Amino acid sequence: MRSAAVLCVALSLAGCGGGDDSPTPCTTASFTPAIATIAAGDVFLGELINTCNTVEVAVIVNDLSGIWTVGFDLTFPAAILAYDSRTAGPLLLQGSPANAPVFLVNTSAPGVIQVTASRLGADPSVAAVGNQILMTITFRKITSGTGAIDFDDSSGSLVDEVVLDESGNPRPASFQPDHGGIFIVP
Repeated sequence: MRSAAVLCVALSLAGCGGGDDSPTPCTTASFTPAIATIAAGDVFLGELINTCNTVEVAVIVNDLSGIWTVGFDLTFPAAILAYDSRTAGPLLLQGSPANAPVFLVNTSAPGVIQVTASRLGADPSVAAVGNQILMTITFRKITSGTGAIDFDDSSGSLVDEVVLDESGNPRPASFQPDHGGIFIVP
């Protein structure tokens, strides 16, 4: 009878976290946008859903019409984050296009992603009224640290930061300065 009571107490302690199998607490990674004042034509990054192991940022276009193709490259801290995936946002899906928009992401260099997003065929251009999400980019945690992510308009950039209409004419979009932000990965 005594051994049954000891067993019951031991099982109770194990169920209340008394054993070594209690879960490790998680500190969520974060992204803080750098943009202070948003103007018409701004293309910038915003925070979405973050977990212990991933950070999602939205590529957002504010108050701009005539959007058919968007091209850009982003630099990010490859020592702490890796590109994981992308998801189409609602901007290029407006008006039920006959052709699904394409979202191409090139990850051939560490710490850089090159992106082209475009409507196709005879589908007309779209407008961002207010803030509209072009796409979501998910990064995976490699290790703890802090670092910046931003659009790359340096002379070494292989992609022009540009928004084009359906005729290939540039739209008055701004990707700089400070349209990215800071990652904090605990």
